[in-house]
Amino acid sequence: MTGSDSAISIPKREPEQNSSMSSCDSIAQDLGFPDQDQELWWRATAHSLGRLLADYRYSKDDQLLHLEWYHKYILPALGPYPVRDQKPQFQPCPVSDGSACEHSINWREKGTRQTVRFTIEAVGPQAGTVADPFNQEAGERLLRRLAKDVPDVKLALFDHFAKDFFLPNDAAESLIPKMPPGTPLSQIWIAFDLLRGRLMAKVYFMPILKWIHTGVPTKTLVFDTARKINVAHGTFNASIELLDSFLESSPTGENPVMEMVAVDCIDHADSRIKFYLRTGVDTLAKAKHQLTLGGRLSGEVIEEGLEALSELWPILFRLEGDDIEDIAVLPAGSYCGCAVEMKPGRAEPETKLHMPVRKVKGTDAQLCDSLSSWFQRRGHSEFAATYKDNLTATL
Repeated sequence: MTGSDSAISIPKREPEQNSSMSSCDSIAQDLGFPDQDQELWWRATAHSLGRLLADYRYSKDDQLLHLEWYHKYILPALGPYPVRDQKPQFQPCPVSDGSACEHSINWREKGTRQTVRFTIEAVGPQAGTVADPFNQEAGERLLRRLAKDVPDVKLALFDHFAKDFFLPNDAAESLIPKMPPGTPLSQIWIAFDLLRGRLMAKVYFMPILKWIHTGVPTKTLVFDTARKINVAHGTFNASIELLDSFLESSPTGENPVMEMVAVDCIDHADSRIKFYLRTGVDTLAKAKHQLTLGGRLSGEVIEEGLEALSELWPILFRLEGDDIEDIAVLPAGSYCGCAVEMKPGRAEPETKLHMPVRKVKGTDAQLCDSLSSWFQRRGHSEFAATYKDNLTATL
């Protein structure tokens, strides 16, 4: 999360007159919808988003603020609404079930409030056709519109990576036949943190198509592009070199794979580049090795993170006893992801572990209970008590 001076400001809307009407219903009544696709996307996604905003104590003004913004900018970017039993012209993939939109909550242990977030893959009317085979137009169009309307949105880092990663439309004829079955054509996702009174935008780039097209490994593609950045706040080179040394030291066959890179759409000393790795982590010992980048990261924050991980791991994976470090907890072919987060001028990155809860044994309800028990153990009794009920109500 970045500071308040690095986020997007949104003009305020007058509060609704009918207090008994939900924020979603009020906006739908006041603003309407230009077509059926946007109305269906609103019904499918906005009410869940509105429920999250209410459950996590956003003010009524902030709820209206974010939902009206969602109505204005996001609905037009979600593209055609899916039709049952009909293959779409282009399949977005930010969510495992093929949805174009994913909601989430950012819980910070040392924070006092949770932040509601969502990720989309903007889909244009020509996505999947010869005019836009890789669906690159809609995401860029949304970002350009935001940058034009909202002065705090800065696209320098987006432009830098898009220049290197976006593919020409005529590459599709030779590229698509080379792609392994099931490889997504997606090039970018866009995510938003809905802060109080403002929002934060991020862009995720997938370099896999560029790798298939050029034969250059994704790590090389990503690092070569990132090393060319020299913003007013410094370069990312020191952190990149540290990460690169860790990746190069990994045993052959166990090297984490560079899957994605993300950038903040701001111009600020806290603007980030995040590298997303597919790892072979399936044990607690490997998770600790990954989080510390093979011992290259240390200090109080790392120690606190390792302690929290050591408490969560047996709860989430239902392990008993003291000798659990080397017990494999995921099915073959599954893995934990790792995000390595860098800021300009900083000597060291930060790391985050992404656990594939879809691969964890148990129902959604059981997973919620496991997480709630961990929140309780960490001293967050209120969040623990409401987590499952809030998620159930949202969905």
